[in-house]
Amino acid sequence: AWECYLRVFRVAHRMKEQTKAVDLEQCSPKLLQARNLELAMPGQYRPGHEVVSIQSVKSTLPVISSKQKPRKCTMLGSNGREYTYLLKGHEDLRQDERVMQL
Repeated sequence: AWECYLRVFRVAHRMKEQTKAVDLEQCSPKLLQARNLELAMPGQYRPGHEVVSIQSVKSTLPVISSKQKPRKCTMLGSNGREYTYLLKGHEDLRQDERVMQL
């Protein structure tokens, strides 16, 4: 009986490994539809300066082909600039951040 579950697990694991991008329409349509949020762009708040807020989130999050498969999330700020963030669960992102800066 466990062979059936093992087969399904292996297929799902292979599909996860081959994923190149996450489509927000499929996994979080409300986030994709969100516009003009009253939420400051992470890491951009500076006292005495105008607050850059999140206007929208790009519809596709590319998956970086590394061991943990982090996602690149790009958001449009109220100042018209795009801000890219690395999304990764239960990990220290500092090393990946350095790699992205190269």
